[in-house]
Amino acid sequence: MATPTEPATDAQDLFNALVPLLQLMHQSRTMSTGKVGILRTLTAEGEASAHILSESLGVSQQGISLAAKELESLGYIERRRDEDDRRKVWFGITPAGVERFNEEVTRGRAALLGAIESSLSTDDRDLLRAAIPALTKMSVGVSA
Repeated sequence: MATPTEPATDAQDLFNALVPLLQLMHQSRTMSTGKVGILRTLTAEGEASAHILSESLGVSQQGISLAAKELESLGYIERRRDEDDRRKVWFGITPAGVERFNEEVTRGRAALLGAIESSLSTDDRDLLRAAIPALTKMSVGVSA
């Protein structure tokens, strides 16, 4: 039977295990994490202002503006002025943007699946599967 560890040790061990997996997923994508984040937010919300995108992604409004210009030039998002406050700009995702977002997600998932299939035994995969409910509880707690 395993000896219980301190929560801080568990947190560090989990962090050490997740960082390379996150890097693998990000490296498999053809678009920056920030741009994928914008597409993810717009896919979920429908539309958002630069301020909302900045707050939800932890990126400066200037960073959002630069990324949005590129995404707009590629036809992945569109912008519109707020009818009540002409200074405010709203961004919405286009069908091409939804398609591109889904492609990026698929690339990340394929990389993760490759790591699972190449690195884990059947028993290890069962352990991973058993941990998913606990990880989901943690993610719900921080997604709010």
